[in-house]
Amino acid sequence: MAVKHKILYLYLALACFLGIILIFVFDGYIGVYDTLIIKAGENEQKIEADYWQRGGRDWPLDVEWGGKASFQYEVDNRRFSSYKADIEVSVWHDLEKVSDVLVQSISVGSFDKEQVEWVVDTAEIIPDDVSPEQGYEFTLSIKRGEIERRFVVYVRSSDFPIKVVPAPPR
Repeated sequence: MAVKHKILYLYLALACFLGIILIFVFDGYIGVYDTLIIKAGENEQKIEADYWQRGGRDWPLDVEWGGKASFQYEVDNRRFSSYKADIEVSVWHDLEKVSDVLVQSISVGSFDKEQVEWVVDTAEIIPDDVSPEQGYEFTLSIKRGEIERRFVVYVRSSDFPIKVVPAPPR
């Protein structure tokens, strides 16, 4: 009789251990995640959801003067219910909104993905009084509901490269 109780306790302990492991697996998987793919010239960058979860801030991006950058924003719904949100993309310079790029509502079914794409043309954003040798910098803001992702975009001309000055020896 004592052996049956020991085996019962062993099964109960294994079931609890398995339950705890399943809680951690589901907690790390369930949720709404976003991924952004940026193509500027020959460069392609992919920003995964874990970058933002680790506390990542503004992502820097270099674009050629007068060039275009295309964006592909994917919302991955890993929940048992559907997810709805408004996606708002805008361009900012010196804390002032320059233009709205995209305003779109999305509805993502449970365990499904939805993509939104847009292109930013730097020729349309840069003011006429700014020259290529000065360079230009703006912030691209992506809002999905209460969540905001920001990208600092540096527009530079290849004719006026950035001069890298080495640090003095110590």
